[in-house]
Amino acid sequence: MDKNSQTDKRSNILMAAVKVLTSKGYYSSTMDDIVDESNMSKGAIYHYFSSKKDVYLAVIDMWESQTQELLAPAAKEKSSADAIKKLFKLLAKQLKIDGSFFNCLPTLWAIARHDEDFKKSMQKVYNRFQKLVELIILRGIKNKEFSNLRTENSKTSALSLILNFEGIFWFNIFNSKYVDAEKYIDEVSSYILNAYTLKKGEKNA
Repeated sequence: MDKNSQTDKRSNILMAAVKVLTSKGYYSSTMDDIVDESNMSKGAIYHYFSSKKDVYLAVIDMWESQTQELLAPAAKEKSSADAIKKLFKLLAKQLKIDGSFFNCLPTLWAIARHDEDFKKSMQKVYNRFQKLVELIILRGIKNKEFSNLRTENSKTSALSLILNFEGIFWFNIFNSKYVDAEKYIDEVSSYILNAYTLKKGEKNA
């Protein structure tokens, strides 16, 4: 079996696992559910993964890899303000293209509260995401784009931004007749950037 074929089969298993996790949750789902959803044999599944837990941990690894690739273009923006806007738009675009993984995020967060392995895996994803955001913020401080931020506050600012990014994910779970994802992105990103660039004595609009 060539390497590409193995990668395709593994990806197929993981995408099937995402669907099962979203529809049945972690504790109510089984390896048989993943087998059925993937349309592969049980033996083929166990060739790659020894347990349901192994499959779902691999889902997190896949998400981390895809997220890093998805968000990489933001770091290439000329200004830090544009980079932050790009992050919002890239996440929203992915949500429209395929929001399947975002649907199972709440389940993964819940599992991480009680399982140390899931906690470590989720923490690794967020640590890398926070580092990416922090580097963009630090560049904005250095270039004097973000006049209202200080280097010592960059980690807190990055964490605050991530919490706002996660607001996008909820549009894939809940419907709002008052606000859509695009309006949320425009208003929240503008508010945040205004706060970052606010000079002493000025008032945020």
